[in-house]
Amino acid sequence: MEDSESKPIKSWAPIVGRWTIENGTVTYDGPESEAGHPFGICLSSARFGEGKIHVKVELSADTAGRVLFGFRSQAETYWTAGLGGYGRAYVLSEFNPTLGWRATTALGSHTNLVPEKSYELEMKLAGQVVYLVVDGVRVIEQVLGQPVAFGQVGVFAWGRGKVRFRDMVVSQLRGKVFVVMKFSEPYRQLYSEVIQPVASAFDLEAYNASEVYGPGLILNDIVQGLVEAKVVIAEVTPSSENVFYELGYAHALDKPTILLAERGKQPPFDIAGYRHIFYDNTIGGKKEVEEGLRKHLAAIMRE
Repeated sequence: MEDSESKPIKSWAPIVGRWTIENGTVTYDGPESEAGHPFGICLSSARFGEGKIHVKVELSADTAGRVLFGFRSQAETYWTAGLGGYGRAYVLSEFNPTLGWRATTALGSHTNLVPEKSYELEMKLAGQVVYLVVDGVRVIEQVLGQPVAFGQVGVFAWGRGKVRFRDMVVSQLRGKVFVVMKFSEPYRQLYSEVIQPVASAFDLEAYNASEVYGPGLILNDIVQGLVEAKVVIAEVTPSSENVFYELGYAHALDKPTILLAERGKQPPFDIAGYRHIFYDNTIGGKKEVEEGLRKHLAAIMRE
């Protein structure tokens, strides 16, 4: 998965808590008052749906410092990943406006974190997979139960002491479209002449499990492709157990999914209620399915 150019953050907006912003360093100075939860949120000018965040974090005693992503407002779900919280060293946490904060993954003892030490954090979001690397060591790899909203990137701090974030850099990742279909003619032609070019026009890379090379189980490649995909496209005209297994997995992940089917072929009962792009297997039908794909991808990319 290719990175776009990495861009340092130049603009910040404190949302919760007291913050000092100076020369590329964003410092949490503590909560706004003694009442309530002692935490802070500071948003950057960067937004993404998939990408990488690099930042250096320095904690003081009994604090937490994490990167924040998928933020749209305090009334919507967002995520944090980084150091400290819940008595643990490495944390991936979700904020739900109804249920509050919860740690989806929490590893190591908080007592192993060294105050004032500069930790190098890298958080990568690929589809629904979050990777957290601390000082070059991958400490968390977690598949999320639902896609992360395209939103603001920022930093999150917890506690009453200072937390410093320095030299934060954000890079976008080119999203992937995982294609589920029978790879025999005429469907292979549909894949190469329609699906791949339309996906590329949205700066998305369309691929399928047969294009993954190297040792290992193909089922693992399929699962990895589904969880790391931004969108799944499934051609469901011919009855195929493999296609419906992969489609069911995508639906379980709540993955944005586009269904294609030849006109005149009745989809199976289980998916008949889902919106399909129906097309004719003709030259004119090719243009029709291209236009349908563009409209669906445009709607998904706006979310």
